[in-house]
Amino acid sequence: MKTIRLVPIEKSPSIVLEFLKHELPKRIPGIAVEIEDYVVHLPRSTYNSIRRQYDSDAVLEFLKGIKILHRGFRILGLADVDAYSDYLNFVFGQAELYGRYAVVYLVRLRPEFYGSKADERLFLDRVLKESLHELGHTFGLLHCTSTSCVMRFSNSIIDTDLKLPKFCTNCLQKIMKYLSSEI
Repeated sequence: MKTIRLVPIEKSPSIVLEFLKHELPKRIPGIAVEIEDYVVHLPRSTYNSIRRQYDSDAVLEFLKGIKILHRGFRILGLADVDAYSDYLNFVFGQAELYGRYAVVYLVRLRPEFYGSKADERLFLDRVLKESLHELGHTFGLLHCTSTSCVMRFSNSIIDTDLKLPKFCTNCLQKIMKYLSSEI
């Protein structure tokens, strides 16, 4: 069975890791999920003090260089930090297209970030959606035009909330084809 390793980055809440360990296999048939014991601490070089955010491209490159993380079919980092990439003011996550590594940033998925009351259920739902989305990219999926598909691009948290926490039939078929062709 193919294994997705969840990697805590900095101070990822254990509730997030346990929730994803339980939920991801329900939505991606044929995979198992394990939580890495090793907690990753990001180097200062990945942090932009002017923006007060982490450079997501640098974070992904750093993860790829950690030898202990080379085990596993896919590596999904969960970072309780804010991040940006290229010309985007922020990202909820980032992944290598057809690659092994992906990362989801938790800060902007919390309702409190937007001035709302804390809501654990909503927060975990958003984390699940963004985790599935980034893992979808590692399986070669591009952004989907289906409004309810988890692979739809999220330009804001509202877009994330409108998606369902699952792949549309077309995207799921592509994942299953990809997984069956992987050796």
